Amino acid sequence: MKTIDLRVHLEWAAKRKAELGLEDTPERTEAMRNKGANRTPEKRELMRRVEERARKAGVLVLKSYY
Repeated sequence: MKTIDLRVHLEWAAKRKAELGLEDTPERTEAMRNKGANRTPEKRELMRRVEERARKAGVLVLKSYY
């Protein structure tokens, strides 16, 4: 098993993205999100409950499709 230092990996990823001309923008992130078309009803309910708990706890809620 190979151990990878997270900081080193993130630095490499940022460098590689710059080389490829990729930018992290909200629009690009949104385009890559899983829209959930094939999610089971159980998974949709689980995601709904997770979002509800996060809101009640005052935690930042990430946009999700369920």
